[in-house]
Formats: sequence, structure tokens, C-alpha cells
Amino acid sequence: MTSTDHVRRRNKVTPIYVIAGFLGSGKTTLLKRALAHELDRGVKPAVLMNEFGEVDVDGALLHDHPRSKDIELQALLSGCICCDLSGEFSEKVEHLVKETKGAPLFIETTGLADTGQVVMGVEKALTQSNARTRGALASVIVMVDGPRFLKLGTYWPAAEDHLKQADVVVLNKLDQINSRQADLVERRIKAANPTATIVRAVHAEVEVARLFTGMATMKTPSIEQGMVKDSATGYQSGSFKILKPFDPVRLEAWLKRFERSVIRMKGFVKVQGRTGYQELQWIMGSLALTPYRGVRQSHARLVVIGRRVPWQRFLEGLETCLVRPARRRKRQTKRWSGATRRTS
Repeated sequence: MTSTDHVRRRNKVTPIYVIAGFLGSGKTTLLKRALAHELDRGVKPAVLMNEFGEVDVDGALLHDHPRSKDIELQALLSGCICCDLSGEFSEKVEHLVKETKGAPLFIETTGLADTGQVVMGVEKALTQSNARTRGALASVIVMVDGPRFLKLGTYWPAAEDHLKQADVVVLNKLDQINSRQADLVERRIKAANPTATIVRAVHAEVEVARLFTGMATMKTPSIEQGMVKDSATGYQSGSFKILKPFDPVRLEAWLKRFERSVIRMKGFVKVQGRTGYQELQWIMGSLALTPYRGVRQSHARLVVIGRRVPWQRFLEGLETCLVRPARRRKRQTKRWSGATRRTS
């Protein structure tokens, strides 16, 4: 790279893309597609991931690409960037904009973040930046879980409010609903945000080159300064380690009993009858176990996010879903970090 190229790179504006959406809506899948697109064209993007829990499960899923080492990845754990981690969030954004020098910065929010307040955090970071830091909000993309959006309001009061800051709404998982249901969800999205572009997708398959392009003007959030809401009020998170494989049938039956309280569960586990680690995804009553072919696991750790979870009873029952030798029933050793309680 010549000295002229270095100057040109320094003068480029870093486009910032915010990827938001409720727990399990497909944010990380979309992010992986966007990163693969950038890496394939020789760009070294940056990522700031926010996990409500204390374990960075989604960060491990970004290392499938052979050039994943070229991703500048940072994480903010154990909280939400729109409220209790807002100060750290602004600092991270400012730092990553400096580091990227014109390459894209992708921000994946926790599924409980208020999108408007995330936009305010980006604006704050850019306002505080010095003259050498140049970045601008390019787009806010909100993922919508098609099969579950209509009942989401019973789990999360901010379900439709967070759509109002979206430039693009990706109506995802359309393979799980019919066209009439998809049309109904789309009408609800349009009612919440008439100006957003709606893109329909299965497994977050979108035209990445068109979705992540251009440069929007900085948004004015529909929230007054100082009126900071805690969109994660009432939710709790916990992480724990499971050393033995699960019986998948017993596991799904047990999780179904906590469908209303255990909203999200994810991580890497061993499963009876399967080789290697499996990626576990539990989303509002639906369990998926898929082979994990990446190179990083969080040491068989699981993250649970929910509200009014009877933790002791839940964990005791979860232990009964483990596979044990027929003759030796030694109590499973697990490490439980405890719930991180969040109350208003």
C-alpha cells in the first residue's frame, strides 16, 4: 500500500451498521453473512457484540470464515448497551471507528436493547470523537422473527417500539409460516414504521451487497435526552457449565415446561448419539441442535435468559436430562454463576 493509499484510507468515513432484533431473531446469522461478504472482498471489518449474559456465545460463531482473524471483534457482556453499559458502549464505538479507518463497523445489540437508545449511543460516541475519528451511521437493520413476532408483545413490551428507528426490517424465518401469516406480520411492521424497507428472508439470506451499502444521515432518535429506559427490566441471565451429554428428548420436554419463563437458551453442548459439540438454540418454545463445526467453544457453557425463572428448580430438572452411566449415578458437577437480576 502506497503512502497515497494510506492517506486515502485515513480520510474514509467508517459506515456503522446496527443490527438489532429480539432474542433469537437471526441477528448473528445476518452478521455472519455480512462479515463473509466484507472479508471476501478484502475488507477487514470490525464488530461490537453485546451479550446480555456473561458468556460470549455468539462471538464464537463468527470464526467459521477462513479469514476470521481479520475481524476486529470486541464484546460487551453482562448487560445492555442502551442502559447500564451505555458509557462503555460509546467508548468502544469511538475506539473501533479509529481502528477501522474506513472499513465497516457492525454493532450487534442484545435482543433486549432499545434500538433508539442504541442510536443515541452511536451519536454520542461520534460527537465525543476527536478530529481523527470519522464515522457515520449507515443503517439500522432490525431482524423480526416471523413465526413469533405476533406473540412477542406478551414477552417484551418494547416489541414494536424498537422498530421505529429501523431503516430496514428483515422479516425472517418465513419458511416457518404461511403467506397469510407473513402478510399479517408485515402489516404490523408497517404500522410501527411506515418508512422502513421490509425484506423477506429465510435463514437471514439477503442480498448483502444491497442491504449493507450507502450512507444514511445521522438519525434523530424518538427519545428525549435524559429519558433513558431500561428495556431489559424484569429479565435475568445466568450461565453454567454442563460436563455430560444431554438426552435430547428429555431436554426438550423439560424446556417446554418453562416456555413462558425461559425465553432464550444458547451455547455448546454434547448430545447423546451425536459426535462432537452441538450448537444449542432454544427460542420461545423451540429447540434446535445442530453440529458445531467451528474451532471455538465456550467450554460447553450455556447461557439462559428469561424472566421469573425458578432457577433452582430449573437447574435441578435440567440435570435430570443428562445421560449417566447405568451403574454409576454420580451427581453431575456444574458451575452456576447465579442469575444476574435486573429490576426497575
